[in-house]
Amino acid sequence: MEYLSTKGNFRHDENVVPEYRWFDGDVRYTLRTDPLDDSQQPIEINSLKGSHEDPDSRIWPFKIMQGKQPYDPINKHLLVNHVYSADDDTALWTNFDWAKALKAGTEYADQPYSGEFNFVETRMHWPITHMVAPSEDALACSECHSRNGRLAALSDFYLPARDRSIWLDRLGWSAALLVLAGSLTHAGGRIVTRRRRKRS
Repeated sequence: MEYLSTKGNFRHDENVVPEYRWFDGDVRYTLRTDPLDDSQQPIEINSLKGSHEDPDSRIWPFKIMQGKQPYDPINKHLLVNHVYSADDDTALWTNFDWAKALKAGTEYADQPYSGEFNFVETRMHWPITHMVAPSEDALACSECHSRNGRLAALSDFYLPARDRSIWLDRLGWSAALLVLAGSLTHAGGRIVTRRRRKRS
Protein backbone atom coordinates (compact mmCIF):
# COMPACT_ATOMS: atom_id res chain seq x y z
CA MET A 1 0.00 0.00 0.00
CA GLU A 2 1.29 3.45 -0.89
CA TYR A 3 -0.06 6.83 0.14
CA LEU A 4 -0.10 9.89 -2.11
CA SER A 5 -1.19 13.09 -0.38
CA THR A 6 -3.12 14.38 -3.40
CA LYS A 7 -5.08 11.18 -4.05
CA GLY A 8 -4.97 8.90 -1.01
CA ASN A 9 -4.05 5.21 -0.70
CA PHE A 10 -2.94 3.15 -3.68
CA ARG A 11 -2.23 -0.55 -3.93
CA HIS A 12 0.23 -1.50 -6.67
CA ASP A 13 0.41 -4.98 -8.14
CA GLU A 14 1.67 -6.87 -11.20
CA ASN A 15 -0.02 -9.39 -13.49
CA VAL A 16 -3.43 -8.48 -12.12
CA VAL A 17 -6.22 -10.59 -13.61
CA PRO A 18 -8.81 -8.26 -15.15
CA GLU A 19 -12.55 -8.57 -14.65
CA TYR A 20 -14.63 -9.59 -17.63
CA ARG A 21 -17.97 -8.13 -18.74
CA TRP A 22 -20.28 -8.31 -21.74
CA PHE A 23 -19.81 -5.07 -23.67
CA ASP A 24 -21.38 -3.73 -26.86
CA GLY A 25 -19.27 -0.55 -26.97
CA ASP A 26 -21.96 1.65 -25.37
CA VAL A 27 -21.17 3.29 -22.03
CA ARG A 28 -23.51 5.32 -19.84
CA TYR A 29 -21.72 7.82 -17.56
CA THR A 30 -22.95 9.27 -14.27
CA LEU A 31 -22.96 13.04 -14.76
CA ARG A 32 -22.63 15.71 -12.09
CA THR A 33 -26.30 16.58 -12.62
CA ASP A 34 -27.53 13.00 -12.13
CA PRO A 35 -29.27 12.25 -8.82
CA LEU A 36 -27.55 9.59 -6.72
CA ASP A 37 -28.99 6.86 -4.56
CA ASP A 38 -26.36 6.92 -1.83
CA SER A 39 -27.96 3.90 -0.15
CA GLN A 40 -26.72 1.81 -3.09
CA GLN A 41 -22.95 1.90 -2.99
CA PRO A 42 -20.65 1.80 -4.82
CA ILE A 43 -21.98 4.31 -7.33
CA GLU A 44 -21.27 3.22 -10.89
CA ILE A 45 -19.41 6.10 -12.55
CA ASN A 46 -19.86 4.36 -15.88
CA SER A 47 -22.32 1.58 -16.66
CA LEU A 48 -21.61 -0.85 -19.47
CA LYS A 49 -24.23 -2.02 -21.89
CA GLY A 50 -24.22 -5.50 -23.35
CA SER A 51 -25.37 -9.02 -22.64
CA HIS A 52 -25.05 -12.59 -23.83
CA GLU A 53 -28.32 -12.21 -25.74
CA ASP A 54 -27.00 -9.21 -27.69
CA PRO A 55 -25.23 -10.34 -30.90
CA ASP A 56 -23.21 -7.10 -30.93
CA SER A 57 -21.74 -7.74 -27.46
CA ARG A 58 -18.34 -9.23 -26.81
CA ILE A 59 -16.55 -10.33 -23.65
CA TRP A 60 -14.10 -7.54 -22.73
CA PRO A 61 -11.43 -7.31 -20.02
CA PHE A 62 -11.72 -4.36 -17.64
CA LYS A 63 -9.70 -2.81 -14.88
CA ILE A 64 -12.01 -1.74 -12.07
CA MET A 65 -11.13 1.61 -10.49
CA GLN A 66 -12.56 1.81 -6.96
CA GLY A 67 -12.42 4.93 -4.90
CA LYS A 68 -14.35 7.60 -2.98
CA GLN A 69 -15.60 10.90 -4.30
CA PRO A 70 -17.23 13.92 -2.65
CA TYR A 71 -20.95 14.37 -3.10
CA ASP A 72 -23.70 16.62 -1.83
CA PRO A 73 -25.82 14.62 0.66
CA ILE A 74 -28.65 17.16 0.39
CA ASN A 75 -28.85 17.58 -3.41
CA LYS A 76 -27.67 13.99 -3.95
CA HIS A 77 -25.13 14.49 -6.73
CA LEU A 78 -21.37 14.30 -7.23
CA LEU A 79 -19.51 17.54 -6.65
CA VAL A 80 -17.06 19.37 -8.88
CA ASN A 81 -13.74 19.72 -7.10
CA HIS A 82 -11.12 22.41 -7.67
CA VAL A 83 -7.98 20.30 -7.81
CA TYR A 84 -4.97 22.39 -8.73
CA SER A 85 -3.88 25.99 -9.09
CA ALA A 86 -0.69 27.77 -8.11
CA ASP A 87 -2.48 31.12 -7.87
CA ASP A 88 -5.07 30.70 -5.08
CA ASP A 89 -5.63 28.96 -1.78
CA THR A 90 -8.72 26.97 -2.78
CA ALA A 91 -7.02 24.18 -4.76
CA LEU A 92 -7.15 20.85 -2.97
CA TRP A 93 -3.72 19.63 -4.05
CA THR A 94 -1.95 22.66 -2.61
CA ASN A 95 -4.02 23.45 0.52
CA PHE A 96 -5.87 20.17 1.22
CA ASP A 97 -9.05 21.96 2.30
CA TRP A 98 -12.07 20.08 0.96
CA ALA A 99 -14.55 22.78 1.94
CA LYS A 100 -12.70 25.48 0.01
CA ALA A 101 -11.98 23.23 -2.99
CA LEU A 102 -15.59 22.12 -3.35
CA LYS A 103 -16.98 25.63 -2.93
CA ALA A 104 -14.61 26.96 -5.62
CA GLY A 105 -15.24 24.02 -7.96
CA THR A 106 -19.03 24.14 -7.74
CA GLU A 107 -19.10 27.91 -8.18
CA TYR A 108 -16.89 27.68 -11.26
CA ALA A 109 -19.10 24.93 -12.73
CA ASP A 110 -22.30 26.76 -11.70
CA GLN A 111 -23.36 23.63 -9.86
CA PRO A 112 -26.02 23.67 -7.12
CA TYR A 113 -24.32 23.05 -3.77
CA SER A 114 -25.88 22.90 -0.33
CA GLY A 115 -22.58 23.63 1.39
CA GLU A 116 -22.54 20.15 2.92
CA PHE A 117 -20.43 17.31 1.59
CA ASN A 118 -19.67 13.71 2.30
CA PHE A 119 -17.91 10.89 0.46
CA VAL A 120 -19.46 8.09 -1.51
CA GLU A 121 -17.82 4.88 -2.75
CA THR A 122 -17.54 4.76 -6.52
CA ARG A 123 -16.55 2.25 -9.16
CA MET A 124 -15.44 2.82 -12.74
CA HIS A 125 -14.75 0.34 -15.55
CA TRP A 126 -11.62 0.97 -17.61
CA PRO A 127 -11.51 -1.18 -20.78
CA ILE A 128 -8.11 -2.75 -21.35
CA THR A 129 -7.15 -1.77 -24.89
CA HIS A 130 -3.39 -1.50 -24.51
CA MET A 131 -0.55 -3.15 -22.57
CA VAL A 132 -1.75 -6.47 -24.00
CA ALA A 133 0.64 -9.41 -23.58
CA PRO A 134 2.57 -10.68 -26.65
CA SER A 135 1.22 -13.67 -28.58
CA GLU A 136 3.62 -16.12 -26.94
CA ASP A 137 2.05 -15.22 -23.58
CA ALA A 138 -1.53 -15.64 -24.80
CA LEU A 139 -3.97 -17.31 -22.43
CA ALA A 140 -4.42 -21.07 -22.48
CA CYS A 141 -7.93 -22.45 -23.00
CA SER A 142 -8.08 -23.63 -19.39
CA GLU A 143 -7.76 -20.03 -18.14
CA CYS A 144 -11.43 -19.56 -19.02
CA HIS A 145 -12.70 -23.11 -19.50
CA SER A 146 -12.45 -24.20 -15.87
CA ARG A 147 -14.55 -24.10 -12.71
CA ASN A 148 -12.91 -21.02 -11.20
CA GLY A 149 -11.52 -19.54 -14.40
CA ARG A 150 -11.48 -15.97 -15.62
CA LEU A 151 -15.09 -16.10 -16.83
CA ALA A 152 -16.55 -17.47 -13.60
CA ALA A 153 -18.55 -14.26 -13.03
CA LEU A 154 -20.29 -14.47 -16.42
CA SER A 155 -22.89 -17.03 -15.49
CA ASP A 156 -25.56 -16.25 -18.10
CA PHE A 157 -24.38 -18.81 -20.66
CA TYR A 158 -23.06 -22.36 -20.83
CA LEU A 159 -19.27 -22.63 -20.97
CA PRO A 160 -17.73 -26.08 -21.52
CA ALA A 161 -15.48 -27.30 -18.67
CA ARG A 162 -16.84 -24.57 -16.39
CA ASP A 163 -20.52 -25.43 -16.30
CA ARG A 164 -22.12 -28.80 -15.87
CA SER A 165 -25.36 -30.23 -17.19
CA ILE A 166 -25.92 -33.88 -16.29
CA TRP A 167 -28.03 -34.53 -19.38
CA LEU A 168 -25.62 -32.73 -21.67
CA ASP A 169 -22.72 -34.67 -20.13
CA ARG A 170 -24.59 -37.95 -20.62
CA LEU A 171 -25.40 -37.02 -24.20
CA GLY A 172 -21.77 -36.11 -24.88
CA TRP A 173 -20.40 -39.30 -23.33
CA SER A 174 -23.02 -41.37 -25.16
CA ALA A 175 -22.00 -39.80 -28.46
CA ALA A 176 -18.32 -40.39 -27.68
CA LEU A 177 -18.99 -44.05 -26.78
CA LEU A 178 -21.03 -44.54 -29.94
CA VAL A 179 -18.19 -43.10 -32.02
CA LEU A 180 -15.72 -45.37 -30.22
CA ALA A 181 -17.95 -48.42 -30.69
CA GLY A 182 -18.45 -47.58 -34.35
CA SER A 183 -14.70 -47.13 -34.86
CA LEU A 184 -13.91 -50.43 -33.15
CA THR A 185 -16.58 -52.25 -35.14
CA HIS A 186 -15.29 -50.78 -38.37
CA ALA A 187 -11.68 -51.64 -37.49
CA GLY A 188 -12.70 -55.16 -36.49
CA GLY A 189 -14.59 -55.65 -39.73
CA ARG A 190 -11.57 -54.53 -41.76
CA ILE A 191 -9.30 -56.96 -39.91
CA VAL A 192 -11.72 -59.88 -40.49
CA THR A 193 -12.17 -59.13 -44.20
CA ARG A 194 -8.42 -58.70 -44.66
CA ARG A 195 -7.73 -62.10 -43.11
CA ARG A 196 -10.35 -63.73 -45.30
CA ARG A 197 -8.75 -62.25 -48.39
CA LYS A 198 -5.35 -63.58 -47.40
CA ARG A 199 -6.74 -67.08 -46.90
CA SER A 200 -8.39 -67.10 -50.28
